[in-house]
Amino acid sequence: MLPYQDAIVRAFQGGKEAGNYLATGEDLGIQLEIYSNPPPERPAQTPEGFRHTVIVVLVDRALLDKAADVLWDWLAEYWDLARASTGRHTLLALAMDERVGDAFLAKRPSLASLQLLQAYDLGERAIRPAMLALRLLHECRVLLATTLPAGTDGVGHLRLLISHAKMDGLPLAQALKHQISNLAWLRSFYDVDDLPAGSDWQRELERGVGSSLIVMLRTEAYDGRPWCQQEVLWADEYATPAVLVDARTNLNHPAAMLPFDRVPSVRISDGNLMRILFATLREGLRFLHFVTRVELMTQNGVLPSPVVLRVFSFAPSMAALLRACRGLADSNAPATTPRMILYPDPPLRAGAYEAAQALVASYAPPGTRLVTPNAIAAMRGATP
Repeated sequence: MLPYQDAIVRAFQGGKEAGNYLATGEDLGIQLEIYSNPPPERPAQTPEGFRHTVIVVLVDRALLDKAADVLWDWLAEYWDLARASTGRHTLLALAMDERVGDAFLAKRPSLASLQLLQAYDLGERAIRPAMLALRLLHECRVLLATTLPAGTDGVGHLRLLISHAKMDGLPLAQALKHQISNLAWLRSFYDVDDLPAGSDWQRELERGVGSSLIVMLRTEAYDGRPWCQQEVLWADEYATPAVLVDARTNLNHPAAMLPFDRVPSVRISDGNLMRILFATLREGLRFLHFVTRVELMTQNGVLPSPVVLRVFSFAPSMAALLRACRGLADSNAPATTPRMILYPDPPLRAGAYEAAQALVASYAPPGTRLVTPNAIAAMRGATP
């Protein structure tokens, strides 16, 4: 079970070095607990303080032979709670083979209604741990997507907009789309579209607010193509969640003129397209996780109500800040309504912070505040 456990931990907590099929990066900030025995609290107490919980059970013969009755009672009780939670909580059980799965479902009557995930459904043996971790990132995205505003493309749906240079990036774009189409549980939740030259980017981004993510395939020709440049600049201005795939092969490159700094990057010199999917789902989950935090801050009174709010899921660039300031200035809300621009911790570094504050003071309505959750919580004595 250790390869599966390690893959799940790395999917959420990241790391410095990529391994096998996994992508790495920063810790997503999602609480992760590992138990070899039932949690000390009852299942009804486990979700307290959490908007969503996901219990993953790795089912092998050792678990069936060695687990005490208290574990089976705990899992059955949690499964009853999850079924009644209208999507807030879920239980995902991976069985190593069909006999093990049948024995697991027979442990308690209520478990018989649980649809198991079979290990052989995850593909070749070597890729199964990575596929389970990818599946879990997806399941968490779907749970968080239930909080998306009305009018999005569907609960859990994510539009992957592929930005690439037709001169040398078309085969990679087609291979990525083929990879997704081969995973049925991904295919029904993810649209993969090219960004054609001359497309109405503003309409595309506004139509998919909260449910679009840009995959930038940076091949050798990419930086020099006018439409690729424009797509990167628009993505920066709209603060769209994005992933950069560095597919360049040359050893030397000129200094970059495009704003790639805020975008997580992956390399696929080994042809590992799974690494792109990992980075994409991680970035989509990180974005939704922060949006959900902001919503909870509003519900808990940490943010004022009413408030005119512009939310970034990462530290905004000057172009993104300028667009946010103009949006706040165009708001029809009364002038007395507080206006805020909110982005995740940590705060902007020295120099960039002062420049951002000066821009907000110049272009946003008077009194607009540029803050992070911890800064707001510290001022109000609350927990973000």
